[in-house]
Amino acid sequence: MKKPLLLIIVFLFGTFSVFAQTADTLENPGFERWEVPIGLSDNNPEPVNWSGIKTSDNSSVNPLAPVNWARCDTAHSGKYSLKLFNISSLGLVATGTMSNGRYHTEVSNTKSYVYTDTANALWHTRFTARPDSIVGWFMCKPVKGDHGNVLAILHTGFAETPLVNADSSTWIAKASFDLPDTEVAEWTRFSAPFKYYSDKTPEFILIVLTSGNGADALAGSVAYFDDLDVVFNSTGIPVHPKGDLRVYAYKKEIHVQLDQVPPGLYTVRVLNILGRVEYSIKIQNGEKKIIHTNLPAGIYLVQAVQGNNNIVKKIMIR
Repeated sequence: MKKPLLLIIVFLFGTFSVFAQTADTLENPGFERWEVPIGLSDNNPEPVNWSGIKTSDNSSVNPLAPVNWARCDTAHSGKYSLKLFNISSLGLVATGTMSNGRYHTEVSNTKSYVYTDTANALWHTRFTARPDSIVGWFMCKPVKGDHGNVLAILHTGFAETPLVNADSSTWIAKASFDLPDTEVAEWTRFSAPFKYYSDKTPEFILIVLTSGNGADALAGSVAYFDDLDVVFNSTGIPVHPKGDLRVYAYKKEIHVQLDQVPPGLYTVRVLNILGRVEYSIKIQNGEKKIIHTNLPAGIYLVQAVQGNNNIVKKIMIR
């Protein structure tokens, strides 16, 4: 019985998605909080609001499932990060995986999946925003020919991955990022844009993180994750510029001038690399402004918006 059950586990590890949070933020995105769910030992805590195969909804499978995650004290920020690793057992490879949803297993592995349990807050993350992308930090050491993955699905109602019933009608958007197939020894930022299928408002976000390439994963691959986040477009307006936005930075001052633009009052915003608004002012067409900032050195976007006119320029503060 152990080998067939392990086959179910291995199949599940090849399916990953990520569940999200309340409103427009993710739950425990930095993996700082950990707990010991029923059935696990003090040596194998799970990150709060996240779960693995050993806390699936099948109590007969859970004791046989391997431990393929760990709390890691090498973090991008804070104290902890999440470590996932592929392991071999009975000649099979179980992909390291963690999700903010729940794993479902059955005797028939073709009916196993990860899902959002809409009736139980332990196994879902409410999320009602429409972000541009999911971002975060990772390190990895894959076996040659293997790679990890980040998967996020925005949806209404029930959603599962993979699609056992081939029904993605509740999906609003999907984002996926494949980690490199070569070693990344320092914390590196990833960004995966959401592809939207509907103009509906999401209710949940489902997230799955893996250290290997699903059912084709290779034993020995390792991945680390930390500081997940979602990034929003500050306006949602397509970029169809009319006129020119002249902008440059000097001694932490940003000089802005709108030239040959349609008449009107423009909102000018300064956004950091994560898409968050640092400053916002109003400028008339043809007007010159100096924005006094104390921003750290780095790359920023300056955006001028009025009606359907959206002009964006990149600047660097040294």
